[in-house]
Amino acid sequence: MKTAESVLDVLMDPQSVAIAERDWRLIDISPQTVPWSSVAGFSTKLGIEPAALLRLIGVSERTAARRKAEGYLKPDEADRLLRVGRIYEEATRVFGAGDRAARWLSHPNPFLYDVTPLSLLDSDGGTQAVSAALGRIEYGEFA
Repeated sequence: MKTAESVLDVLMDPQSVAIAERDWRLIDISPQTVPWSSVAGFSTKLGIEPAALLRLIGVSERTAARRKAEGYLKPDEADRLLRVGRIYEEATRVFGAGDRAARWLSHPNPFLYDVTPLSLLDSDGGTQAVSAALGRIEYGEFA
């Protein structure tokens, strides 16, 4: 498993946050922890539209407009985005590349009742199911 700082690197420009600060920022998600720009950058990595990522983390269009003006996500929104980031990072490790991870996350999966893994990341239970599926793939358990 990668360090906490690498999850933040997935979501944010690593140059914008000092390394010692990253671990603390992951623990203490407060206002102005995760910048609005993370949504666009991370949605590009996932190969989806920013609006789809916002829906996944439970941010309506109207709320998104406010967050864009403020420049940062609220702590609960940032936490949900970080949850998606952790799964993306895990999938990248399992599949060896971010583009392969994004493809796997966006395609229906038989381990997950033929729904896309990405669609399940809106809840803790769904996230655990996706993580378990990645574990089975990593260890070659296909039955």
